[in-house]
Amino acid sequence: MKRVILFILLSLLNSVMAHASFNEFQLQLVANHYQLNYELDVSGQSLLASGVIRVKNISNEPADHIPLRLYRLLTVTAITDLNGVGLPFDQQILNNDDWPLLQTNYIEIALQRPLKPNESFSFNIEYSGYLKGYTETGMEYVKDGITDNFSIIRMDAFAYPIVTYPNDTVNRQAKFWLHRYDYDVTVQVPIGYVVANGGQLITSDIQSDKQAFRYTNKLPAWRMDFAIAKYQQYSNGNYQVFSWESEQKSNALLAQISKTFALYQSWFGPLQQNLGYTFIEVPKNYGAQADVTAVIQDASGFNELNRVYHEISHQWNVKSLDVFSPRWDEGLATFLEYLTLDQMAGEGQLAGKTKQVLQQIRQLPEKQPLYGETSFIDYGKAGLNSYSVGMVFYQLLYDLMGQNTFNKIIGGFYQTHYQTGATTQTFIHYVKLNAGIDLTHFFDEWAYSALFMKRIEQHHSYQQLLNFYRQKNK
Repeated sequence: MKRVILFILLSLLNSVMAHASFNEFQLQLVANHYQLNYELDVSGQSLLASGVIRVKNISNEPADHIPLRLYRLLTVTAITDLNGVGLPFDQQILNNDDWPLLQTNYIEIALQRPLKPNESFSFNIEYSGYLKGYTETGMEYVKDGITDNFSIIRMDAFAYPIVTYPNDTVNRQAKFWLHRYDYDVTVQVPIGYVVANGGQLITSDIQSDKQAFRYTNKLPAWRMDFAIAKYQQYSNGNYQVFSWESEQKSNALLAQISKTFALYQSWFGPLQQNLGYTFIEVPKNYGAQADVTAVIQDASGFNELNRVYHEISHQWNVKSLDVFSPRWDEGLATFLEYLTLDQMAGEGQLAGKTKQVLQQIRQLPEKQPLYGETSFIDYGKAGLNSYSVGMVFYQLLYDLMGQNTFNKIIGGFYQTHYQTGATTQTFIHYVKLNAGIDLTHFFDEWAYSALFMKRIEQHHSYQQLLNFYRQKNK
């Protein structure tokens, strides 16, 4: 009997509880299908969930366990195979190895038979609990919860199981975000509430005082967002809006969304797959996030249309194959939002914003010295923000190459690499090949060194900066 007890104790030591660090781990699995059912208790501010998740081994080695992460206040109550046989698992609230402020419930499922490369495995899971946000981590926009006024289920708060380790470096090495999945999700809410999602609404069945909204994805997804409020829904062709604004404001936004898509299609060509677009309003300071068929946008988006332009432009982005992406796409979106304002509301919007952004960039090294010494291509590794610097970067490219060439390059790069994704280095090569001018000097200073910061300091206006690069890049 003592030997049995000793064996059990040794097994526990090898479990999740014993992981001092995940630095040496390899993320071998990705989710490729979610079938989930949520019941929201608005008065109790809690949720109950169950469903089936299918994972696939994308590595070259057998996998003997499944790593999952959930929000820290969500507890897994059961995990079984599809025959209902219980699977052994451990769960523990852990800090991220490389982001200690972020705590998640880490679940590790032991597989009785290792999963071979390219093999898939499905399991049932049940979990329940609360969502209270992640503002203490610095993610101020993740105020997620289950409340009378507004509730949201999304990836940012780990409100559904995500196949990753509590170590972002390990997760990035596997480029897990490139592996898209299908979903079939039902969210049950009290009558009067509406569940908004960018997928296809399959059913919205009413049972007594509850209503269950079932959505499936329109395109392979990399994230799921389900917003719950007393929404009104407005539609115009392939575009729809979920909002609590007035009918006039909501329809005006719908018209602007349609107009913006038409403008970007004239610039960059058609989207490879266009199955409609959904705009979902969320409360102020809940952030904005675009996926393949929808965007969640806080209430300010109804009045600050540049933010809508920003998110729509992401539809023409290519999946990043960089392990640490510098997120140049955010710089492009920032430039395009103000360029679009010039088109829609009259010139002067872009020039005024550029002047403001250049002043902000000059102050960045004082707040964070890394901005003064980091090349733009390494912003991802350094954890730096690319919005402001990226805006000026793309505006310079636009003015150096001209509008027609710029649009052909952005659109052509999207059309060429939409299916496969691309690295930042691939983008640079594509621009150089198609620019019609020699941009070697420009990329040497902007991509591969921090000399661009010195140039911004030396030149007191955007026009002076542009003239300098025009002389050097012909």
